[in-house]
Amino acid sequence: MRILVHVTDPTFLRHFWSVLQSLARRGHTVRIASPEHRTDIPLPAALRGRERIEFLSCPEHRGDALGGRIGELRALRDSLRYLDRTFDGAPKLRARAFRKLLKGLSGGEHAHLAARCPHCAESLAGEEVARMLGGDAGLLPRLASLLAAVEDAIPSDGRIEAFLREERPDVMVVTPLVRIGSHQADYVKSAQALGVPVVFPVFSWDNLSTKGLIHVQPDRVLVWNEWQRAEAIDMHQVPAERIVVTGAPRFDSFFAMRPKMTRERFCRKLRLDPAQPIVTYLCSSNFVAGRERDFVVRWIDEVRRVPALAASNIVIRPHPRETEQWKKFKRPAAQVAVAFPRSIAIDQTLYDTVHHSVAVVGLNTSAELEAGIVGRPVLTILAPDYAEGQQGTVHFQYLLKARGGFVEVAEDFAAHRRHLATAAAGGYDSAAIRASIERFLRPHGLERRATPLMVEAIENAARRRHAGRAERAAARAWHHFRSRLAVLRRGAMLH
Repeated sequence: MRILVHVTDPTFLRHFWSVLQSLARRGHTVRIASPEHRTDIPLPAALRGRERIEFLSCPEHRGDALGGRIGELRALRDSLRYLDRTFDGAPKLRARAFRKLLKGLSGGEHAHLAARCPHCAESLAGEEVARMLGGDAGLLPRLASLLAAVEDAIPSDGRIEAFLREERPDVMVVTPLVRIGSHQADYVKSAQALGVPVVFPVFSWDNLSTKGLIHVQPDRVLVWNEWQRAEAIDMHQVPAERIVVTGAPRFDSFFAMRPKMTRERFCRKLRLDPAQPIVTYLCSSNFVAGRERDFVVRWIDEVRRVPALAASNIVIRPHPRETEQWKKFKRPAAQVAVAFPRSIAIDQTLYDTVHHSVAVVGLNTSAELEAGIVGRPVLTILAPDYAEGQQGTVHFQYLLKARGGFVEVAEDFAAHRRHLATAAAGGYDSAAIRASIERFLRPHGLERRATPLMVEAIENAARRRHAGRAERAAARAWHHFRSRLAVLRRGAMLH
């Protein structure tokens, strides 16, 4: 089979390395297409030089007059979704969507909206204007329906179709698809116009709830779990029969990892005391917690107030995209160290760090999932200064114990200290953590890798196309046979 993978840039391949490698090993040709101007982003080493995996450039967007305006239309639809009541408790997500909309509408010049109240003439922030637009309960669904109808009326694009005809894919895989104002929907539209099935594997745990909409429905949407299935149906109107639950392939390599350093060597490398327990803090992205270093300094003081952890080792692991602020961090004590990530993808240092820890703490980061895989207790604390990036996101709730997850949440530092003391003493339910991880990352069974399931889903989409071709060919042959038979019968009757 010829499998075309369309990504906006090669960094979005990192969660699917194992899938693409497996497809190539199974004899398929994997062609990875990204816009030609993204030469600034290196190709992933995990896929370079692999037999049957090829990289190529493709048009970034449509070639007709709609190329520019359609991005603005989609950005408007993407932004309007955040006026829904689902996002009333997510002002930061709502504001980010409108900033991106304004940036697109202004040609990149403005990311904020200046307006005045029509009643008192006071200036209004962009998010306040957004709330005013959402105040009319009937306006939002009518406007959303109108924009959806406009999307449906937009034809597929000739330039993209020409590219796809030249590639001759049996199936097209497209991700991340739901970026605000994304032009990837045109690839979905053009592929379907040519009869090429489209598969959309969801990139990450928050993408369906914190990004844009699915503007053109793919033939298959591959999700991690039942939470994402519900998001796809409720937030993106994906027909249930198009959804396949595969689990999350990006974690397969982490499930297979084992520690590469003994505890003594790990402590020696970070200049820690091997006789003391280790508590690890996993940092979040800048969007979730800007200036997180200030919070961590206070958190360290709170940890020291736990008698059993007064002399404990504390390891801080920066978010892979936010390492700069930690390069100048001065250790407040000998038992505090920063363990820098080696990669934006899963790496061995993360496994070793959480493996040697008695407890792991974070505000809102996907690295909590890796800690759960290792079986460590994961704790969080509601931080008022970061509430909008923490509690103000839909996906934060999915990992909490109250929602069937494994993360222990504390309302304040007093409760957090109690949770830390309990975790350090081994007072946590390993079986419950394991069951939660299974539901979230490997819903078909903890021992069943997600990669083969996603590979199978992609292959099945291509096979359905071939089956459809065969059915159409058989129908044409039958129609031709019946036509010829009718002619022969008429000839016999004439004689």
